[in-house]
Amino acid sequence: MNTRPFLSVDADDIASCVACGLCLPHCPTYRVTGLDSHSPRGRIALVAGVREGVIELDGNVIESLDTCVQCMGCLPACPSGVRYDRIIGPVVEELTSRRPRKKLRRAMTLAPLGRPKVLRLMTILAAVVQRLRLMPRRFGLRNLPLRTARHEKSTSSGTGHVVVFSGCVMDAWYSDVHRDTHAVLAAMGYNVSFSDPGVCCGALHAHAGLYTRAETLEKRVRSTLAGATIVVNSAGCGAHLRETFSDSGHEATRIVDVMEFIDENIERLTTGSIASSDHPRDRVVIHDACHLRNLQGSYLATHRVLGHFYDALPMPDEGLCCGAGGAFAIEQPGLARMIVDRKFTALESAVDDRTKFISSGNPGCLGHMTAHKPRSMDHIHVVHPVHLIARLVGDRKREIP
Repeated sequence: MNTRPFLSVDADDIASCVACGLCLPHCPTYRVTGLDSHSPRGRIALVAGVREGVIELDGNVIESLDTCVQCMGCLPACPSGVRYDRIIGPVVEELTSRRPRKKLRRAMTLAPLGRPKVLRLMTILAAVVQRLRLMPRRFGLRNLPLRTARHEKSTSSGTGHVVVFSGCVMDAWYSDVHRDTHAVLAAMGYNVSFSDPGVCCGALHAHAGLYTRAETLEKRVRSTLAGATIVVNSAGCGAHLRETFSDSGHEATRIVDVMEFIDENIERLTTGSIASSDHPRDRVVIHDACHLRNLQGSYLATHRVLGHFYDALPMPDEGLCCGAGGAFAIEQPGLARMIVDRKFTALESAVDDRTKFISSGNPGCLGHMTAHKPRSMDHIHVVHPVHLIARLVGDRKREIP
C-alpha cells in the first residue's frame, strides 16, 4: 500500500477527542502498563499523527495499536462522546491487511466458524489435545466435549415465540448454556427454537479486522433472521447482531440478551417456575462482560435477575475487561494475563466461604477466567448466569459445569 495509513478513519471522529484523560481509568491495558500509548487517547493521538504524516507507522506504533483489547470501556466513560469504536475498527482492519501473514493466520483460525461440521471436527481434535494436557492455558478453552451435543427440541406448547441464536462457538463448545437457556425460557412459557448453527454473526471476524468476511456473514444473518425476536446468550454475538440489525430497515427484528429477556419477563419466572423462598442464597459475584456493559448497556439485567435468587455482588473492579477480547488472549498472552490477574486480585476483597460462583455472560470471559483462576478460588465456579437460573427451575437441578 502506497497511500498514507488510516485515511479511512473519519477525521471528525479523531478531532472529537480532547485528550482529557477521563478514559484512562477505564482502559485495561493502561491500568496494567501505565503507558499513555496503551490508552484510548494515546492510541487516537498515534492514529492522528500517522494519518497526518507526522508519525511513521513503525513497530512501536503498531504494537500500541495491536494491544487494544477493543473492550470499549472508554465509550461510556468519555464526556465528549468520542466514537473510539469507529476509530479502532478501521485501524485494525488496515493493520491486518498490511500484514498478509497475520491476515492469513487469522483467516485460517476463524475459517471453521459458520461451518458446523468443520468446527465440530476441530472441537473433537482440540478436546483430545486437552486430555493429553498439551493445550496452552492462554487459549482459555473450557473442557471441550468429545461428542457433539444435540439441541433441545423446539417447544411448541408455550405462548410467544423466541429464537435462541445458536452461534458458532456457543453451539460447539457451550451446548450446556443452550440447554439451560432452553430450559428457562420453556419454563417461562415460551415457544423456543434455535437458529441454524451454520449462521455465524461475524463478530470474531470483525474483531480480527477481517471485515470482508464479516460483511458476508452479516448479510446471511440479515436474510435468515430478519423479523424475529432473537435471544442471545453470548454477549459478543449479541452486540454484533445489534449492530448488524441497527439500520432503519430492520425495526421488526429484536436482538436481546437472555438475561435482559428474563428480566423483562421476570413475573413468568417468579410466579410458578421458581418458588423463591425455597432456594439457598448462595453468593455470586457478577463480572460484567464488556459487550453487555459498554456496547449493549444491558448489564444491570443480570444483577437484577440473579438478585432475586442469590446474594449477588458486583465485581469490585469498576467493570474493567477480563482480557479475553476475542483472540486477544492468544495474540497478547502477557498483557491478557496481567489484566485477568488484576481482576482476581480485586475479587479477593469480595469472596468468602459463601461465595460459590463467578458469573459472566460471554464465552470468552468464561474460558479466560476459568483458565487463570487462582488455586485459592478452586471452590468457586465460573459460570454463565443462565446456569444459575436453570438450576432453580422446577425439579431440573443442574450440575454446574
